[in-house]
Amino acid sequence: MKSHTIILLYIVAECVCDQINRHEYSPTSDVYNQSKVHVKQDDRHKPEQQCPDAEDIAPCTCTYNSVSNAIDLNCSAVESEEQLKQIFKADFPFKNFREFRIEDNNNIKVLEAAVFNGISFEKINIEHNHLEVIELQALNSCYETATVISLKSNNITSFPFDELSQFSKLSYLYIRENSLSMIPADAFHGLTALEYLDISGNHADIVGTFQDLPNLRYIELSSNALTTIPAHFSETGSSNLSYIGLAGNSIVSVEPGAFDIVDGLNIDMWYNSLSTLEEATWRPNLEAGGTLRTANNPLVCGCDIAWLFGEDQLLGQVDMRATCTDGEYLHNLDPSIFDNC
Repeated sequence: MKSHTIILLYIVAECVCDQINRHEYSPTSDVYNQSKVHVKQDDRHKPEQQCPDAEDIAPCTCTYNSVSNAIDLNCSAVESEEQLKQIFKADFPFKNFREFRIEDNNNIKVLEAAVFNGISFEKINIEHNHLEVIELQALNSCYETATVISLKSNNITSFPFDELSQFSKLSYLYIRENSLSMIPADAFHGLTALEYLDISGNHADIVGTFQDLPNLRYIELSSNALTTIPAHFSETGSSNLSYIGLAGNSIVSVEPGAFDIVDGLNIDMWYNSLSTLEEATWRPNLEAGGTLRTANNPLVCGCDIAWLFGEDQLLGQVDMRATCTDGEYLHNLDPSIFDNC
């Protein structure tokens, strides 16, 4: 009797387990369906599957980088502003891209307002083109995502400086080698993430001051139309600032208090029109451990530079190529000629 009871219990238990197993893995069970939906959602969010249909965005190309797990869009072959606008009206399953690129393109003259139609990019590289105008809010979908904007080597005459402060993550900004006639330095105020700024090669008048840039490391302003550097010109508040490039302007004077006083700051004044190195202007920077490049300036080399040959030997922080108007290198001058100064 006991054996029959044991056999009966075993059969009942086995049937119950079988029913449970069938329920858990049945195509109609909630557990199974939830698992299937979860996998599909994951698949739908894989970046490599988020490029638009190639035909819808041609001649732009969308690529997935498996190393960085990011998506890039290259529109270098686009034929017109209207075509570019239509491309961004396509179905973009994935809205957040790593990079947008246009290079060596002669067709796009204007980057129109809201051209990206809500698609955001971390890096915007529009280089070596014939681009002339960037309209206000052309990059508005990238206010909170853009870390790099490079627009070098175009023909840009109009740039929306007024909206720069809205780029909360912008670290690298390059607008070098364009055709801007005026650059408002005040437009960069408050770009707290900015580390590198290059607006060289525009032959532009730079108006205002560079302030409130606490993370700035590098600022390149060479080959513009600067003639004087006022007090507070570069008071960024950054302790990381290592380079200010002012070469190739027409600078005749630099007022005291023009620059941040930062240990190791290199200021490049090559190819300007300085006739003197005033002690009130340059001593604070050199005493703080900074360096000064002044080659190809018409320095008179009179008593006005005697302070460089004092006991603190600050001349050692001036570049070896600095010369006087007669071609004599500053480092070759006999210090005794300043004894009567």
